[in-house]
Amino acid sequence: MDIKKYEVLLAVVDKGSFIKAASDLGYTQSGITYMMNSLEKECGFPLLSRSNKGVALTLEGERLLPEIRQLVQLNKRLEQDFTEVKGTVEGKVRIGCFPTIVCAIMPKIMRLFRELYPKIQLDLVEENSSGILTEWLDSGFIDIAFLSKQPQYEYDWIPLREDRYVIVMPKDSPLAAYDIIPAKELEGHPFFMYRGVDGMDAEVASYFRKHDVHLMPTFTSSSDYAVLYMIEENLGVGMIPELLIHVSKDKFPTLTTRELDPPAKRSLGLAVRGYSTAIPAVQCFIKTIQRAVDDGSLSI
Repeated sequence: MDIKKYEVLLAVVDKGSFIKAASDLGYTQSGITYMMNSLEKECGFPLLSRSNKGVALTLEGERLLPEIRQLVQLNKRLEQDFTEVKGTVEGKVRIGCFPTIVCAIMPKIMRLFRELYPKIQLDLVEENSSGILTEWLDSGFIDIAFLSKQPQYEYDWIPLREDRYVIVMPKDSPLAAYDIIPAKELEGHPFFMYRGVDGMDAEVASYFRKHDVHLMPTFTSSSDYAVLYMIEENLGVGMIPELLIHVSKDKFPTLTTRELDPPAKRSLGLAVRGYSTAIPAVQCFIKTIQRAVDDGSLSI
């Protein structure tokens, strides 16, 4: 039994595409196709149905999926146990996170972690949608999700940082006259807002509902940077996480930011299905980041 084929099958199912799975795993599309055809030949029946809309499990594949996921997880645990017996920690940790976090935080984290655990591979998967990240976490496609806290989902949560939202605008905007902008003052201004596959930015939309601020977004985008470019063209204002501003302020010298009254913020951290049952490599990653944030050696 070749466990690698089952790992590839799960990636194909979670991504819904041979091409996307190949990109994430570092294979060619033909290599993925060959492995899946080989696996189906071994099973004696098709596991996947192919169409111009993508790839999906057959009824037989759906029936076997829970056992396949369990098999892959047990194999991962066994490999980690082998390395512990040998006195080393090896393996791979797949981390799902927002593109903003990849740019702003992950380079520092990867450099720190690689120095301590050179035999653990970190694999990053970028995704804008919190909903999709948590689905990947539940399915086992990723080991850890680095995202803002989502109360509607159940997972073990390790908080790392409170990230404020700020209003971004051209320096000559009338709103720049405020030191701190009352939320109600945003009404009537052209407003740009981030939108993912699961809708408007949940934290931003919740903030406006809570404080009875009525806005009609003039422009929405799945890219934080697209929003900033539109604001740079003096087409309106936007509400952006402060973390993104820190990594992009040199690219947008004509923009300025102001805090909000009442203040708006989100909680950034690590989500894991179950810390106590996670493989040692995942636990090492979480402990390392927690310790580094607590002692100040890692600024997030």
